[in-house]
Amino acid sequence: MRNRPTVGDTVTHRVTVSAEMTARLFDREVHPVYATAWMVRHAEEAGRLLVEPHLGPDEDATGYRIEVTHDRPAQVGEEVIVRATVTEVDERSCTATFEVRTHDAVVGRGVFVQRYVRRGLLGADGRDG
Repeated sequence: MRNRPTVGDTVTHRVTVSAEMTARLFDREVHPVYATAWMVRHAEEAGRLLVEPHLGPDEDATGYRIEVTHDRPAQVGEEVIVRATVTEVDERSCTATFEVRTHDAVVGRGVFVQRYVRRGLLGADGRDG
């Protein structure tokens, strides 16, 4: 097998919730708290931190599946800590669970799967290249 993360590998990604990270739909704020869309982004970033050090010069990884449960709000100005842990690895993919917390509570949790692809496979226009 190529160089891959190991089951149990963990990363921590810290982010301070900013005003731009609030829940927005239709270009307007609907809730003045940390948006689920931003939680997804931060979970993907944590997942990328797990696989990126192991990618060879001819390979990349892309998001394949994500499951998110958003348990409670986080306020603008609060730090959220995303902890991602590898739970499954094979030649084709890396699966990680993640938990998003503030200093005192779980904000959300889920599973993120990345698939390995040939570097350059996804063209700049989003189509296979």
